[in-house]
Amino acid sequence: TMHKGVIALSALALASLQTVDAFLAPAVHLPSDRAHGASRSGVLPLVRAARPVARARIAMNADGVPEGQRAFVAGERTLDEWFVGLADSRQSLRQMASIKIAELHDAEGKGDEVIQRLFTYLTLQDVFERRAAVQCLGMIGDKTLPPLIDMLLSTDDMTVRASCAKCIGAVALKYPELLPEFPQAALDGMKKAILEIPDPVTKIATISTLGQIGGGDMAHGYPGCERAVDVLIAALDVTDDMGLAAAGVNAVATIGYTNEAFRPKCRGALERLKDRAKDIEGFFFVESMIENQLENLSGGGIAGEINKGRGGADTGAKSSLERQFLNAAAGGFLGNMAAPPPMEDDWMSAMVGEDAAPAAAVKSTVRAGAAVSDTPYFKNKKPWDM
Repeated sequence: TMHKGVIALSALALASLQTVDAFLAPAVHLPSDRAHGASRSGVLPLVRAARPVARARIAMNADGVPEGQRAFVAGERTLDEWFVGLADSRQSLRQMASIKIAELHDAEGKGDEVIQRLFTYLTLQDVFERRAAVQCLGMIGDKTLPPLIDMLLSTDDMTVRASCAKCIGAVALKYPELLPEFPQAALDGMKKAILEIPDPVTKIATISTLGQIGGGDMAHGYPGCERAVDVLIAALDVTDDMGLAAAGVNAVATIGYTNEAFRPKCRGALERLKDRAKDIEGFFFVESMIENQLENLSGGGIAGEINKGRGGADTGAKSSLERQFLNAAAGGFLGNMAAPPPMEDDWMSAMVGEDAAPAAAVKSTVRAGAAVSDTPYFKNKKPWDM
């Protein structure tokens, strides 16, 4: 019966334990199973029959692996098999494949061929494979930098350019000890990319990488590369691109906030851009950003007020937020939020079914999209493209 079968399987499981006697001793005191329609004589013989098996030992080899089996050794896979792993649906296996390819890439003296093969993955549409290749190239190290810069500046594919920039950032992240002596050719190539390549995805990815290189990892004792900070500052000193300026302001301010040695240089760059912003059309938003970042670098602003609040002091965070809100409203980024929208601004009517207003008549009360999306930098770009 099913009941006997379950007991038999349990008995076999117990038989594999060296302490099986401790489990079997109480079995003699089991109550009768007649209430369940089963005979007690059908249970204990099955258990007792399994007891001799408990004395058997599984033979092991010198490595502690059962005879007839072999231990899993990751290195036994070939490079081709690990490359297949880059497309695995499981993140843990993609990460393992990246690590093993980086470890084994030059095992047979074919390192350049393996790196070139990884470069082809940067052109794939599958985001998981592409990201795994980015991580792998970063783990291989600074030998990948020259071809990455070449591809960054030569390809016409926006996604590939962004992937190249992220690979350079991955090298900086994996080897922070290299940051002070980061190759100048790589920094010059990234400067060229942010100043001469028009698409925003490339600019933002490259500025983020320069911020990583310049900022370093001060929490773990790795100072950033001052020459990378100089590249960012040089770009801010000449650009009239609002998107580049906004991303650069955040990167420079973050570096100044975390690296005290670079703080005076970062403050000076932000102050110069603030002076220029007054004469550049549409830069009122960047000017407001700079004011807030300078306040933060001086120990004020929202960050400073939060730190004061932790010490029990009164803060001016509310007034700071109100000031930023008023600046945004004055710049046209916000409509009159105190009054209900007029009928032609009734954006909710576009979302209520068949009687919805035509899409062309819908206008948002938030003006940021109208103010920013018409600039060359953001033309025809959606937020998720960046």
